[in-house]
Parts: sequence; structure tokens; C-alpha cells
Amino acid sequence: MSQTNVQTVDFDARARQVLSQVPLLSARDLEVTFSLRGQKLTAIRGASLDLYEGETLAIVGESGSGKSVFTKCFVGMLDKNGSITGGSITYQGEDLAQYTEKDWLKIRGRKIAMVTQDPMTSLNPLKPIGKQILESVELHQGLKGKAAKQEVIRILNAVGIPEPERRYKQYPHEFSGGMRQRVVIAIAVACRPQILICDEPTTALDVTIQAQILDLIRRLQREQNMTIIYITHDLGVVANVADRVAVMYGGQVIEIGMANEVFFDPKHPYTWALLSALPQLGVKGEKLPAIDGTPPNLFNKIKGDAFAPRNRYALNIDYIEEPPMYEVTATHNVKAWLRDPRAPKVEQPKAIERLSELVKPAGTDPNAYHPHLDPNRETLVQVKDLQVTFGSGRKKFVAVNDVNFEIYKGETFALVGESGSGKTTIGRAIVRINPITKGEILFKGERISGKISKEMDTKVIRSLQMIFQDPMASLNERAKVDYIVSEGLINYHLYKNEHERQDKVQNALQEVGLLPEFSSRFPHEFSGGQRQRIGIARSLIMQPEFIVADEPISALDVSIRAQVLNLLNELKKQRGLTYLFIAHDLSVVRFISDRIAVIHKGQIVELAEAEELFAHPLHPYTKALLSAVPNPNPYVERVKQLIVYDPSMHDYSVDKPVWREIKPDHFVYGNQKELDGYAAELAL
Repeated sequence: MSQTNVQTVDFDARARQVLSQVPLLSARDLEVTFSLRGQKLTAIRGASLDLYEGETLAIVGESGSGKSVFTKCFVGMLDKNGSITGGSITYQGEDLAQYTEKDWLKIRGRKIAMVTQDPMTSLNPLKPIGKQILESVELHQGLKGKAAKQEVIRILNAVGIPEPERRYKQYPHEFSGGMRQRVVIAIAVACRPQILICDEPTTALDVTIQAQILDLIRRLQREQNMTIIYITHDLGVVANVADRVAVMYGGQVIEIGMANEVFFDPKHPYTWALLSALPQLGVKGEKLPAIDGTPPNLFNKIKGDAFAPRNRYALNIDYIEEPPMYEVTATHNVKAWLRDPRAPKVEQPKAIERLSELVKPAGTDPNAYHPHLDPNRETLVQVKDLQVTFGSGRKKFVAVNDVNFEIYKGETFALVGESGSGKTTIGRAIVRINPITKGEILFKGERISGKISKEMDTKVIRSLQMIFQDPMASLNERAKVDYIVSEGLINYHLYKNEHERQDKVQNALQEVGLLPEFSSRFPHEFSGGQRQRIGIARSLIMQPEFIVADEPISALDVSIRAQVLNLLNELKKQRGLTYLFIAHDLSVVRFISDRIAVIHKGQIVELAEAEELFAHPLHPYTKALLSAVPNPNPYVERVKQLIVYDPSMHDYSVDKPVWREIKPDHFVYGNQKELDGYAAELAL
């Protein structure tokens, strides 16, 4: 297990550096429109931005705010039905807004390159990755033959891909998600660009891999003297990387400043709302401050401030006239009427003040009920010696091995670990989607694994439901919401007549905060957060007692996350639900869960009450996961020590590992030597 240290940054020195420079790239009053189904959508509405040499600028905002469209203009990668209809982009004395496709060939890749969000869509699945990087090297560096291949090997090594000579010949499907992202970065830096745009480069990655990718990009930036734009909705990533932060909403830059200014002294109500919705700033047992409503419809002409309908601090003028950009400091500007000298003084939310205290959590509601501490607690789900395998013979793969835990009625039990650790496999085994190889699963003391009676199978389906990770993939695109939500009722004839079925659907939709008239629409007509609510309604309509929530918020914006987390907590109280909450984001897990089990490669290595696990992590893998959790305090985030877990550190050849309760309700996996060390650690 090794540690890497991220150095802190002097924001005041960076601010002086910015003020002394001429912008490297300057966008002014940019307008971008798309023609869709005969209608005009104005995606960027007069956005302005300066980019300075050597800096890292983060652009943040909800999905649909215009982050990606805005930066795609800098590389000439707008979709064919989109065009720049106003403003300018000045780079090296030329206006990129006037460029033709032939002009872009001189700039794209060579001067300004882009790393996209999904590496699988960026890579050719039929071509070895070495050949794909070779194309960039030959095109932009002018190297050929052996010299070009040696440069590719060097780049693969530089982006942290082991055995580059062997990996050169492999195809994208032979790489993990993190390694594929490294390949995409390798293709971009092979061009030796002056500006690198990273569009959500770590969204789909585990926190440990995310930390490594961020560290890699930072190192490459230093080595190649690049200027970087990060597009992200993860404020923990922003705190880690950004010198300056631009906040976008409704196709405009509404606040921009040094990272410390935007995090600790934000001035726009939308920035307040984004920061307040962070689970790290929430008090366990209380509601997270969510942003009500939805982003503006950019097909319509927007009057006044686009954020006004969702702004609890909105003034009358916000609905009438668009605000100008006000200067707060020489490096900090905000587009909000609240900054006008004539506006009433409004204090920023209390949650933002907690950012400066984020070395420790915000705390727990003292009146919160903890089911696992109740002496009369009832075991709802019990997993005993669980093993799940896939394949057979030589291709047999043990996905989960020797897993034991209990989930008590009324609690939220979290299962955390990296992708491929077996979290989802366990969840799917509990609801009988995945068959088990060994062990057993009990529900209310009755076995529900293996062969069971038809009556018991129906009982399991009604009592145990699952919310899936991807709300788009798990909903039938060709079916209306009415059918999607009531499919379980239809399959098991759980209604007397059509009127009762429709009533149940409408009640389920209302319970998750959706309008009854939504039942006649299709999934593609909804936002990501609304689609996830449909998935939750589909589970609730069966009146379950236990729900497996499989990464239910991983694909959502921070503001939508807060809404869904609040909804899950409210439903838990109202219905007496019990959750198995599967996630890799430990900041969310800490906010929502009572107890946490940490799983690594199919084996649970530690289990404890949530606050106990964060206060006294014992297993090296748990420590590695916790060290990688992004902290939205830039000063704390940049001095944290990243721990890299190495499984080879364990010697189990003679001294065999066991599952042991090291202190009341705190379990850990290890051999006697390790357990003695953990006990000594707790005694300190």
C-alpha cells in the first residue's frame, strides 16, 4: 500500500498570474443554435469566457446547461444540425467561429484536443489501441515507421499502462474502463496540444480510478505545459483540479472566479444551490437542500434570468430583465441581480459555511432512529456463506465468495466497492435474478434461494424489488409510463379492474413526485432524474418491504441526486422500507446508510456502522477507498494523501484469514497477525 500526496495551491498567486496575462483563448457573446424537428433550440445564449495559458479551468453545471456544447465550439465538433449564430472565439489572432471544416484540420488535435466522456464510443473496437494512437502520432508529429511506434510505446508508458509493448496489440474490449480512459487520453496528448478539453473524463469511473486519472492528467499538464478545461458536474473533482471555476446555467456563464472564491464565497443563488446539495454538507437524518423544478426549456425564448423560476431568492426584476455581469473582485464575476447595489442583502446558505469545516462531516441528526441498535431489531434479510459463479470448467469465474451479513428491518445497509467487486451480483442474487452456487439467502427466516415453491416465488417478487443503475436502459423505450409502472401488477394480476390499476399507477407516480398525466408519455420525454423516479415508482407499486437500490444516483447531477436521496429517505420513513444500497460513492453512502459493508473482488473485507467505518477504517482496502473520496473543500482535497491498495501485501499462505468481530458491530477480514494489528490500531 503506497501513498501519493497532492500538493496544495496558492490561489492568490494564481490570481495574480491570471491578471497579468493576455487570454490564450477568448469567447465573447457566443450563441449556438440547433435545428431539431423544425424547431430552433438556442443551446448557448451569449456566453463569454477567457482561458489563460497554463491554467486549469473547470466548467460546472447541470446536464443541459451547455457545458459540452460550449467547449465543442472550441474544437469545431458541433453536431451537423448545430451552428454558431453569434459572437466570436479568438485564438492566436483568429476567430474560430468563422472556421470552415478545412480550417479546423489545422487546429483540432494539433492545437486543441478533446478527451470525451465515454471511452468506448471514442475508440474503434475493431482496431488495436496501438494503431489508434499511431494515427495521431503520424498525423500530428510527422513520425513514421519504427520511430512512430516507439513514440506510441512511450506515450502508453507515460499514461500509466503497464507492459506497453504487449498492450499495443490489444483491442479496447481487453481493457478495463480506467485503462480505456487512459488510452483516450494517450490519443489526445499524442497530438501535443496547447489546450486539452476533458469532457467528464472520470464520470463512469470508481473513486480510486478517478483519483489516478486526475493525477495522470495533472502530471501530463506539467510535462507538456498544457492548458486544461474540465467539464464536470462533480464538485469534488473541481476542488481537486481547478484554478478557476465557471458555473453555467441555461446556456450562459453565470459565475466565474478562482476556485477558492467560487467555493467559499459564491455569489449566485444557483451556485449556492449546487454546493448546498452536496451530501458531504448534509446532516444525516435531515433533508438535503435540493433545487426545485427543472432547467429551462431552451426551445423557448427566455425572459429575465433563466434561473428565476427555481430561485427562492428571486426578485421581481429577475422575471423581467436579464441581469448584467457584476464584478465582485478582479477575478470573480457573477451574473445575478442580487449583486446590484440596490438589491436587498441576502446571506448565503448555512450549508456553504460548512465547506470550511469539511475535514469532518456535518454530523447526524441526534433524534435519528438506527434500526441496527434497537435491542428488538428484526432480521429481514440474511445472507449465509454466499457464493456466486459464472461460466463452467476452465472459464468458471467466482464473482462472490463466502459472503455473510444480515440486514435489519427499517435500515439502509450499504454495499460499497469498485466496479467488478461483486456488489450488483449480490443484489441480483437476493432478488433471485442471479442463481447462487453455494450458501443460502433468507427473507424473514425463510429460504428464498435455490428451488422454491411457486407461492414463495410470488411472495419474493412482491416483497423484494430492485431499482436499477441506468434509468434509460432499464425502462422499455417503446412502452408508455403507465405500462412500465404497472407491469408487475399485470404479470401477477394484482388488481381487480382497470380503474384500480390506473389508480395504483397514479398513486405510485404521485408518491415519487411525478404528475399523474405523465403516465401517457414515453421514457425519452423525461430527464434522467425523472426516469429514475419512474423506476422507483415501478418498484413501489408492488408494495415491497425490501428494495435493492443498485447505484440509483450514479448517473445523475448533484442537484437531482439530492432530490432522489431525499425521496428514498422519505419513502423509507413513510412505508417502513428497508434498503440494500449499492454504490461506489462513499460521500453518498455516508449520508444515507446506517451500516456499510466494503467488498473487494467478491469478498467482504469490513463491515461497520457508517460513522464508525469512516472514523476507524481498519482494512487497507477500506482506507484506500476512503482516501480517494473527493472532498469539495479545495484546500483539504489538494493535501489529502491518496492510498493505493496492493492485495499482494497480504500473506495468507500459512496464517489463514477469518471474518472477525473486532469490536461490537465492527467486523473485519484478516489473519491473526493482521487482526492483532487492527486491535492495536483501535486501542490507540
